[in-house]
Amino acid sequence: MNNEYKNLTSQNSGGFQPTPEPKPKYLKILITILGILGIVVLTAFTTYFIIKQYNLGNLNENQEENNEVSTPTKPATPPFLQNIKTNADVKVDFHYDGDYTLQRDYFANNYEYYTPTGSNEKYLSVSKAKDRKEFTYGLQEYIPIFKSQESHSYQGTPIYILNSDDKSTLSYLGFKINDKSLISELEVELGIDYNAQYWTKANNEKSSFIASLLGIETVQACGPGIYLRKVGNSALDFVQESDGILWYKLRTPIALYNLRLTYSDQDCSTKPSYCHDQYDDPQECAKYWTCFYNATIPDLTKGNLRMHIYYKPNDKEGLFKLQVANVILSNTTGAFSQAAIGDGFDHYYRAYFH
Repeated sequence: MNNEYKNLTSQNSGGFQPTPEPKPKYLKILITILGILGIVVLTAFTTYFIIKQYNLGNLNENQEENNEVSTPTKPATPPFLQNIKTNADVKVDFHYDGDYTLQRDYFANNYEYYTPTGSNEKYLSVSKAKDRKEFTYGLQEYIPIFKSQESHSYQGTPIYILNSDDKSTLSYLGFKINDKSLISELEVELGIDYNAQYWTKANNEKSSFIASLLGIETVQACGPGIYLRKVGNSALDFVQESDGILWYKLRTPIALYNLRLTYSDQDCSTKPSYCHDQYDDPQECAKYWTCFYNATIPDLTKGNLRMHIYYKPNDKEGLFKLQVANVILSNTTGAFSQAAIGDGFDHYYRAYFH
């Protein structure tokens, strides 16, 4: 009896430990999941930074390439016009169609490029006119040098009217063209896209880190259609060449003032409050139907005024490069000025005709 008591006492005092209770299964599962998530997050961050470095390298490469072909940022002026000053109230951007160096074209995935042997420049791949129906939304025989019109967006390049009292008219355009024999005609067209800022936001909106990582990009739902008012269009008549710049005059100058800021031509301020575009609206509401599909902008400072320049190719094979060298304006007194230069001035439009 005493021996048994001693043995029991020695076991307890010599470090005898009770058997621990087993951990619940859900705790093991939770620890495993957290471990896996930790590995995924670490891998994701590593991948993200690698991609960022790769894209930064490509962007720098594109900028270096662009600098090699760009012209001085000071625009040339036509020799037949004297004392040309800059009109700071009118600014023009240069968003060329397929300009991969801008790195922000909303529809860039639709483009096909051709890179000549021994060159780093990418050219839009443009088939002959008879096969070009899918390339342009509007004119079939003419191709835009600025962003192509889409079903819900006029695109083109923005013109900013920064002073509502300005009375400028688009009168001349200067171009740097590598091979004029590849084209036969040039035209210019202006329009107001009352929802242009909506698409500009979509083009420039950046995805979140997780969205970029998982390949989930922001998608803008289609609206009711394009809210477009054509301002004017004109053929471009060649005037002369000077220092490598081809100067063209608008056959019909286009005024950039007294432009309507509402899409509807109707005075919607008189529309009764009980008209809601419903099937049970009173009969007198029918005359206000355009007011239900209206768009209004406060001014033209945000780039809703857009410019398209179209060219007609001669169906010859070759590499075509065009750069707008200057935009010449006139005012109501007959004095000439040049528009202020905005984004992308030193870029080019490039196309490979085949």
